[in-house]
Amino acid sequence: MTNVLLDPTDRRILRELQADATIAVAELAERVGLSQTPCWKRVKRLTDEGVIERKV
Repeated sequence: MTNVLLDPTDRRILRELQADATIAVAELAERVGLSQTPCWKRVKRLTDEGVIERKV
């Protein structure tokens, strides 16, 4: 993983996923204050950049 800049929304997404990795994108989006598509795109970017390695 290279140096990745995380904004407060990215950090909130990571906190929510760490608490419950099985959460649906719709619920995650609601919790972090985004619509579903931008939330999904952020999760995908964080995964592609190696910030999220796996879900347990």
